[in-house]
Amino acid sequence: MSAPNSRRVSSPLGRRTLLTGAAVTAVGAALTACGFAGVSRRDPTDAPFMHGLTLAGLTGTDFAEQRAGRLVESSAAAGADWVSIAPGWYQETRDASRIRPDPTRTPPDDDILGLIDRAHAAGIRVMLKPFVDSNDGAWRGGIRPADPTAWFADLTSMTHRYADVAESSGVDLFCLGTDLGFSEAALATEWRSLIADVRRRFSGPLTYAASHAASSGLGGYAEVPFWDDLDFIGINAYFPLADRLISHAQLADAWNVWLEEIEKWRADRKLDRPVIFTELGYRSASTAATQPRVADPVKPHEVDPDLQANLYTAFFGLPYRQEALQGVFWWRWDPDSTNGQDSTFAPNGKPAEAVLRRAYTAAARRPSHPASGAAGSP
Repeated sequence: MSAPNSRRVSSPLGRRTLLTGAAVTAVGAALTACGFAGVSRRDPTDAPFMHGLTLAGLTGTDFAEQRAGRLVESSAAAGADWVSIAPGWYQETRDASRIRPDPTRTPPDDDILGLIDRAHAAGIRVMLKPFVDSNDGAWRGGIRPADPTAWFADLTSMTHRYADVAESSGVDLFCLGTDLGFSEAALATEWRSLIADVRRRFSGPLTYAASHAASSGLGGYAEVPFWDDLDFIGINAYFPLADRLISHAQLADAWNVWLEEIEKWRADRKLDRPVIFTELGYRSASTAATQPRVADPVKPHEVDPDLQANLYTAFFGLPYRQEALQGVFWWRWDPDSTNGQDSTFAPNGKPAEAVLRRAYTAAARRPSHPASGAAGSP
């Protein structure tokens, strides 16, 4: 493995009692039942892979020194060889045209730099992935600024700032934006100019995190016009998998539909960039298979950690073995989450954590993806 800061660039869901009680033993049984032990030694796939976790900065102290230590130590212990470090800037409402750091919610640059240094010291590569959110609670995919030109100027300032942080700290991969669907086609010229600007500031590879599907008729990875300017195709992969409890085999079939759709689109567009899932996650809730990204408005607190674990298990079957897929960053890793009976995305302290650990630490797992291998890197 090269120096971490160098430029490199089955068991049916209905039978969830398998995942109760002695969690590690039960998870091992569930994984065995669906044929997973890392990557099978009979599996010919040897394409490299980013085994990632997302470390989200949702408050101004999330990356402070003591918590940064816990984030990195727990990520390394779980077998992650990449982390996504995600600080946010904010706008007041979904139609606001100004984006600013929030002193109570945006981690300071010094804390971000310290977290990056800790990750590199632990042998973990880093994707820096700044995001924009709205203070009115609207999902960022629904952002529609009244003045798109002014809004994009602020986005450019934010992106320049974090590109400079990425370059100064030897970040391994930089993500220019997340789920900003309204702007992808409408402001394609501005995006291409911004990508060129970032190339001059940051010498590593680039990606963008597009939504798995369009929102209000806009956006979605298939509609992003500037993939050929980037090194990786990034998808926030909250694909719905089922409308009822189904078997792992049927979950695999559901995943196969989405994977085939991605590959057909990539072939039609003649894109040779590898695909990474810049986000993937499931709530520990009964609706996680049908609505992976959002909480159910009717039954938001119907907790189901065993379903979450089964969905993790399903990913580490068919999707994980696809050579075209070269990384996943789970949303979101939180070592301070100790409530095993909540409905949040964090797998920590729940059966899903044991699934992830077994997959990420398997002796025969896919080899780590070095960023220097990115298609199209300068």
